[in-house]
Amino acid sequence: QFTHWLNTVNFTANLNYLRQEKKKMETVSIEALLESRHPFYEESWNEESSETPFDFEEKRLADAFKKLPDRCRQILTMLFAEEKKPEEIARILNTPVRYIYNQRYQALKKLRSELEKGGGHK
Repeated sequence: QFTHWLNTVNFTANLNYLRQEKKKMETVSIEALLESRHPFYEESWNEESSETPFDFEEKRLADAFKKLPDRCRQILTMLFAEEKKPEEIARILNTPVRYIYNQRYQALKKLRSELEKGGGHK
């Protein structure tokens, strides 16, 4: 009986918490959301395209950058080209800040690996 009572108390507390949080949630209209989207992220790069938001001095670096997944390119662009903070990027992408740090680390690691093995030479 104690376990049943404890489960009931826990369920009620969780329900009350969710009701309180629901009142605090900020809503955004679809129009505002669509207007805030950066056009760069809606377009996907194709391999033949040489246009990037960065002006790379080395073609090898540009080619290695193009090989990164879209999300990694997006995060690196926001970090380095747009000079946004990881916290701001996490808010924009609706992800945890730790995810942004991990993606940055993975992207830079992939770039380093590509450049070390001579990535970008055709």
